Amino acid sequence: MKQYLLSPMFLLCLSACAVGPDYKAPQNHIQDIWASPTTTHASQAPITADWWRVFNDPLLEKYTIAALENNKDIQIAMANLRQARAFSLEANAVLRPQLGSTANGNRSKTGNASSTNNSGQIRNLYDVGFDVSWQIDIFGGNRRAIELADAQTGSALAFYQGVQLATLSEVARNYFEARGLQKRIAITTQNAKLQQQTFNVVKARRDVGEASEFDLSRSRGTYQLTRSRIPNLDASLKESIFKLSVLLGRPPEALLDEMSHIQPLPAPLDIVPVGLRSDILRRRPDVRMAERELAAAIAGIGIETAELFPKFTLTGDAGLQAQTFGNLFNATNGIWDLASLVQWSVFDGGAIQARIAGAEAGGEAALASYEKTVLTALSDTETALTRYGLELETRKQLEESVHSLRQSMALAKELFDAGEIDYLAVLDSARELTAIEDDLVTSETQSITKLIALYTALGGGWEVVQ
Repeated sequence: MKQYLLSPMFLLCLSACAVGPDYKAPQNHIQDIWASPTTTHASQAPITADWWRVFNDPLLEKYTIAALENNKDIQIAMANLRQARAFSLEANAVLRPQLGSTANGNRSKTGNASSTNNSGQIRNLYDVGFDVSWQIDIFGGNRRAIELADAQTGSALAFYQGVQLATLSEVARNYFEARGLQKRIAITTQNAKLQQQTFNVVKARRDVGEASEFDLSRSRGTYQLTRSRIPNLDASLKESIFKLSVLLGRPPEALLDEMSHIQPLPAPLDIVPVGLRSDILRRRPDVRMAERELAAAIAGIGIETAELFPKFTLTGDAGLQAQTFGNLFNATNGIWDLASLVQWSVFDGGAIQARIAGAEAGGEAALASYEKTVLTALSDTETALTRYGLELETRKQLEESVHSLRQSMALAKELFDAGEIDYLAVLDSARELTAIEDDLVTSETQSITKLIALYTALGGGWEVVQ
C-alpha cells in the first residue's frame, strides 16, 4: 500500500465521478390487453385497492385491521425495513466529514543521570482539541454504496408491502373458507336429518310389509354416509379458525366463540375491475422488489470497480496545549495539523478484477430474476382471472343442477308414495342431491377465494394500509 502527502486544495479541486455502470430501470413492453378467455368477467377500470371491503362484512374488516396491527410476519418485515433504513443512513454518513474530540492530561518525570538522589524533572502536559477526517469520494465508490443501501431499503419496503398483501389475502381466504365449511356442515346436517326421517318411514313400511329389508338397509346406509361427513368438515372448520387466529397474532382458540355465529357467504362479483395488464408491474410488490434488487446489484459493480482507483483522505486536528491547566485556554497555545493521504492497491493478484467479474455476473442474474418475476406475475394474474371466470360458470351450472335434482327428488317421492317405483330410486335421488348441494357450497366458497386470489395477483391492497 503506497501513501503520499498531497495538497488538500488539490484534492478539493478534483472533479468527482462515479465509476461503474449507471442504473437504468429495465423497459417492459407489455400488451395492455388481457389474454384470459374469461375476460367477460373483467373490466379495465382501476382495481379496488381496499378489496376486502367489497364483501361488506364488518367482522372481516375488523379481522383485517387486527392482522395489520398484530400479525407476526408483518412485524418481522417492518423490523427488517427499519434495519435497512438504518443501514442506508449509515451509508450516507460516509460522504460527510467525521469529527471527533479529545481531552488529555499527562504528568511525567525525566531522570537526571548526574544526580545522586535520583531526582529529575517533573512535567505536566494538558491538551484539548478536535480531529477531523474526510474521505473524498472522487471515483464514487461511497456513492455507489449509498445507491446500493437505498436500493436494499426499497427492496425491504417492497417485501414489507408484499407481506401485508399476503396477510390480507390469507385472512380473507381463511375467513371465507370457515364460512363455507359452516354452510356445508349446516346443509349436511340438515340432509342427514331428512334421511333419518326417511329411514324411519322405510322402517315403518318394512314392518307392515310395504318395503323390503333391502330398502331399509340402503336407507340406513345413505343416512350413515351423510352423517359420517360431518366430523371431518368440523375438523376443517376448526383448522381454518385456528389459522385465522394466528394470522391475527392471537392464540389458535381465540376466535372459536366469535366465529361460531354463522354468516352467509357473499355473492361474487360478476364484473371485476382489473385495470390494465401493465399496471401490475408497478403495483405488485414482488416485481418492485426484484427491480430494487437489480438496482442494488448494478450499484455493487460500481463499488467493486472503485477499488481499482486510489482513495483520497484529508485529516486534520486543532486544539490547545499547555504545561499548566490554567494556561490551557490561552489563545497563544493553539496547535493544528493538516494532512492528506492517498491509498492505492497497486497489485493484488487480480482479486479486484475477480470481484468486479463476480459483481457483473450477479447483475446478470438479478436482471434474469427480474424478468422471470415479471413473467410469473403476468402468468399468476392471467391464471387467477381464468380460474375466477370459470368458477363462476361452474357455480352457475351447479345451481341449475341443484334446482333440477330437487325437482327430481320431489317427483321420486311422489312416485314412491304412489307405489309406481321402488325406494331405490328415491335413495339414488337423495344421494345425488346431497353430493351436488355440497359441491355447490364448495363452488360458492371457491368463487370467493378465487376472487381473493385474483385481487392478490393484481397486487392491490398494500397502498391503502401504509
